[in-house]
Amino acid sequence: MTSLPHAARNPFIDRKNPFADNIVYDPRDAPASVAGLNDSALAALVAQFAPLDAVPPPRIPPARAPKAQLVISRSQGYGKTHLLGRLFESLEDRAATIYLRPSQDPVKPWRSILHQAVDELAHPLGGDACQLKFFALGVLAHLAADGVRDGGVPHHPVARLRRRRMPRSPLHWLARQLRLWNSSRVEAEEAEQFLRDGAASPRHSLSDHDLIDWLAAPERLDALARCLRRTELALGGRERALLQVLAAILQDVRHGERWSAAIKWLRAEPLEPEEAQALSLTAADSDAQADFSPHGINGLCFERLQTLCKLASFHKPFLFCFDQTEELVGDHALIKALGKCVERLVATLPNHLTIVTANEPNWRDDMAPHIEPPHQDRFSEQFVSLKGVRADVATELVRQRLVDGGFDDSAINAFFAGKWLDRQYSGLTELSARKLLTQAAERFRELAEAPEFTPPTLEALFEAERRKMQKCAAQHCFDADALLWFVKEVGAGLAGVTIERPEESQHFSLCWQWADRCVYFGFEGGDHHRSWSAIANEAIALAGREGGAFSARALRTPDLPHVPRETWKEARTALESAKAKGFTVVELSADRYCQILAARALHSDALQGATAFDGGETLDWLQKRFAPFLNELAAAPQAVGSDGGQNEIAAGAPTRDLNHPAPAVHNARSAGSCSDN
Repeated sequence: MTSLPHAARNPFIDRKNPFADNIVYDPRDAPASVAGLNDSALAALVAQFAPLDAVPPPRIPPARAPKAQLVISRSQGYGKTHLLGRLFESLEDRAATIYLRPSQDPVKPWRSILHQAVDELAHPLGGDACQLKFFALGVLAHLAADGVRDGGVPHHPVARLRRRRMPRSPLHWLARQLRLWNSSRVEAEEAEQFLRDGAASPRHSLSDHDLIDWLAAPERLDALARCLRRTELALGGRERALLQVLAAILQDVRHGERWSAAIKWLRAEPLEPEEAQALSLTAADSDAQADFSPHGINGLCFERLQTLCKLASFHKPFLFCFDQTEELVGDHALIKALGKCVERLVATLPNHLTIVTANEPNWRDDMAPHIEPPHQDRFSEQFVSLKGVRADVATELVRQRLVDGGFDDSAINAFFAGKWLDRQYSGLTELSARKLLTQAAERFRELAEAPEFTPPTLEALFEAERRKMQKCAAQHCFDADALLWFVKEVGAGLAGVTIERPEESQHFSLCWQWADRCVYFGFEGGDHHRSWSAIANEAIALAGREGGAFSARALRTPDLPHVPRETWKEARTALESAKAKGFTVVELSADRYCQILAARALHSDALQGATAFDGGETLDWLQKRFAPFLNELAAAPQAVGSDGGQNEIAAGAPTRDLNHPAPAVHNARSAGSCSDN
């Protein structure tokens, strides 16, 4: 052991270990990189993206999608998510970046992809800005510029800017400019350029309320819809509706009434009448129906995603990145669904690049054999392979971590003393990034004369994940995939249970089955009265078909509005009848939902080799830890308790955990009250 002569001169004692964090959970939180660390892989992905924005918007005809890129890691810890973070940073000004975890529902994978995409686009970037507002501005501004150029839009905002430099009366000058519109080609060219410049500088343009109001004026949207219909990006009669939705995104504050209704429309969720009215949509424009079949929902979600990709011709191309595919291993239906989605993305959606990451053994042995050959053909023949960290790159990586941790040159030299790094590479040409950081963390503890390191227990790791989830409000939104994962994977620990996917069910995606009883699970994030009437009626029908004891649960998260609403009549009656047959709405407390999210994160860490426990033993521990809650869910319809002893759901009408009151609803599914009469 290398030690320093005296604690007073030991720069490592009582200092935070800069190497303790060796896993990237979100590509946008990836730490800074160093030259030489998978630079060739990054360059290969950037090169594949380059043709998509080779010409500035509007790109008509739209750019055709290249083949999907498969990023292969030799094993865990080679930095797949970190590479995506570097790619997001490299393409920040060129791509609309979408980070995706694989869907947990093979019947409705497009709903998962669309919802994650809209949530990513709506993620705040500081202030009221987000990728979705930039997207809306780009579409409207470039369409308006096209209209000005072609003469279809007879007014434009450039006069407002120019009049400030005119010594004469602004109103007099503006009137003169409007009279000269048809004869002034120079003015039209300036107006067109002004609009294109506004689209290219969205952060600045979002604060120009005059411009936003000009673009979103009803008569302007009529003209822009006509412009859109004349292009090959026509949306089959939905042009005006789509532009009204984008105008609401631009004009309203995040989570305002119009914003929330617009988000629901983009997510292909049914709108209540007052929500459609807030967006000035007709009944036909609100095309998501509460009684859609699973295949109908899946199809409409694909159409919405296709619309977004088409309109990317007026903005930035999309970058779709499927990560953490280790979760799919063992579930052939999910693997097959992923392959089918990639095939359709590449074959039919323009203006995007799709990337899938995987560990080489998982891809070769567990995934590729279950992806149809025609679907595999949509992947590029040349995989992007991640390399380990060479010794020269390791020196810079370790040094950078120490510098970022506030250590000076003398401390850095002490860290490398005794040819420490040479010993790590004895007989090796490279190490995985995680292996290097793990060894550096041990070196730091050694120099800090810390007690012998004992890897944290699963309980400690779980609590750390739970605290992270509690601190991150953005994680608390309804995530059907997370709940599906919990019921499928953690629920498999119940004694004697068989996990099934009901093939003919419209609203229940999973079932716990025993010889004498069953429990169905639904994952509905919406609050449309007809949707809940349909859910209740299906629960009643299932109860009549099942031979043994029947229960059905609809899991809801704290960010969602309470159902049933006070104003519901027919839906409330249907839900009461369903409750008598064994149906229950389980409104999870905030703490319970954070525990479920933490469980999924901990299992993902284990699958990626980021803990001292493998995926199997981690899942086994989670199944034991959640056994009381699982048994409550599996029991006959009655109170389902939270950890604190309060009810998450009572035997009567669904209620919140009274000691964990529901926060104000600030999400895409929020809406005012309405009657279902």
